[in-house]
Amino acid sequence: MIIDTSTTIAYKCSSCGAFQFTNVSLFEISNKKESCFTCRCNGSSLVIAKEGPTDYRIVIPCIGCGTDHIYLFSRRDLMSCEISVLNCPKTGMQQCFIGNDEDVRKKIDSLEREFDELINTLGYDNYFVNTQVMFDSLNIIHDIAEKGNLFCECGNNDIELLLLSDKIYLRCKRCPANKIIYASSNEHLKNNLQTKQILLMDDGQPLDAKTTKPLAKKRDGK
Repeated sequence: MIIDTSTTIAYKCSSCGAFQFTNVSLFEISNKKESCFTCRCNGSSLVIAKEGPTDYRIVIPCIGCGTDHIYLFSRRDLMSCEISVLNCPKTGMQQCFIGNDEDVRKKIDSLEREFDELINTLGYDNYFVNTQVMFDSLNIIHDIAEKGNLFCECGNNDIELLLLSDKIYLRCKRCPANKIIYASSNEHLKNNLQTKQILLMDDGQPLDAKTTKPLAKKRDGK
């Protein structure tokens, strides 16, 4: 019998506004007095501290009211199969989710789709399947390009970027090589965060930009 001793904590960063996903090992936090998990923007951190042999204190910087909130959890609660939702006590904003990785990501996907529907109701065009994931993925690609790790197999680094509703299409300006980066779910974002280098290759199946109607395009190479 295999027992999973890890859980996923996703909190909304008080600095950049994106959800930061952290996979927490029970053994890791049990062996430390305090564990700090920093958002990828380096603007905020979630802290887990031991309160006793089986109890933990979680400190989260709140984007809703601007203060830190403290939540107490037992080891059993942290490893529970059900998702724990932590709300800002002042604004009621859902700011943190704890539970199984797949369930947490699906929950936040649903939450962000509701956000997009709200924006659309207020009169804004709902361009992307998941706006936050799309923006986060664009930032990841930009960072990769800034480090010189976005290029084509032909040696060219003049890359055109087209935004579609659920993906980002990269294509070389010199040859038919291309690359699709999916960006419509938090599972896609998880995969994109693990990407350190992007190489465009000619697979013989270029995307038909005319039929897909890209929403925007720009050059992302140097």
